[in-house]
Amino acid sequence: MMKSVRIGVIGCGTIGKRVADAVRLQSDMQLVGIGLRTPNPTALSAHLSGIPLFCTDPMRFDRFEKGGLPCAGGLRDLLSQVDVILDCTQAGEGAKRLALYQEMGVKSIFQGGEKHATTGLTFSTFGNFEDAIGRSAVRVGSCNTTGLVRLLSTLDRYWGVKHAEGSLVRCSTDPDKAENGLPNGAAPVFGLSHHGPDAQLVMPTLSIFTQAVAVPMFFSHVQMMSVKLNKPADRDEVMNVLCNTPRILVESHRKVGKTTAQLSHYYAETPRMRGDRQELLLWEESIVVEGDQLHAMTSIDMQCITIPETIDCIRAVMGLETERNRCMWQTDSALGIQKHEVCYQPSSLTV
Repeated sequence: MMKSVRIGVIGCGTIGKRVADAVRLQSDMQLVGIGLRTPNPTALSAHLSGIPLFCTDPMRFDRFEKGGLPCAGGLRDLLSQVDVILDCTQAGEGAKRLALYQEMGVKSIFQGGEKHATTGLTFSTFGNFEDAIGRSAVRVGSCNTTGLVRLLSTLDRYWGVKHAEGSLVRCSTDPDKAENGLPNGAAPVFGLSHHGPDAQLVMPTLSIFTQAVAVPMFFSHVQMMSVKLNKPADRDEVMNVLCNTPRILVESHRKVGKTTAQLSHYYAETPRMRGDRQELLLWEESIVVEGDQLHAMTSIDMQCITIPETIDCIRAVMGLETERNRCMWQTDSALGIQKHEVCYQPSSLTV
């Protein structure tokens, strides 16, 4: 039996705590510990669940002692015990540690806040899974990039995508970062937003234009998509493909709600941990197909949509699984978001 891959997580915030929980659900992975600079309530929760804590700043060891949290060591101590480090810290912070990760012989996976140039590869399971196999350092695409690639790569696989345009309505902050209130106004990004070019890092031949605006909310992002296909499509066929594609949900607003707040409250009442929705959701009523033109509205839970891709990335860089669909089945089954097994077979659908 293959030995479990040893995983360390840096950062215990919105993404870090979710990645740590996801790793613990995988049968072929072992969470060695979480590294962080300063103790916080999330770190206490991790400690109470039996996860060792490591201090990444040697000048802050005393804060762990004062907070009553045992510290298992420093950053090098954590790195000496792991095969892969998942750096989930704020944008720009992870890049500062890349040289140390390389020095210690540890593979590293960063989140979308880091620049593409940090690793030279932006990863999405749906778009370029094979490119990450055996890599020493990878950046997982951002929440919006992940959602765009899931949808557009699926449409491209069956109908071909000639051009896509997206208008993104972004949350101005995360729920756990809104202690100072929300701004009273919308903040547009003028011209081309970074989301389209980020998707092209994963799908190089994709023609896409995106624009974005940040608004005073924190439940989930909304993407309004218009896609020109290479050939005409039938709405029923599109619905069938999307409903049978892993990590994509198609739901009626009568069930889950029309607003992002209603949507969040709906999933908060389900057995899912924290009410997280790791799938891309499309409102059924928003899907309009007119010949070769498709329009749809999607919702992205920015706190957790990248978690499955991060787990897939671990398997890719370590060579635990080299076939995309098998990797997705293993990840999704462990996370409890799997669809029927036939949905993970490469040729399960025809249109």
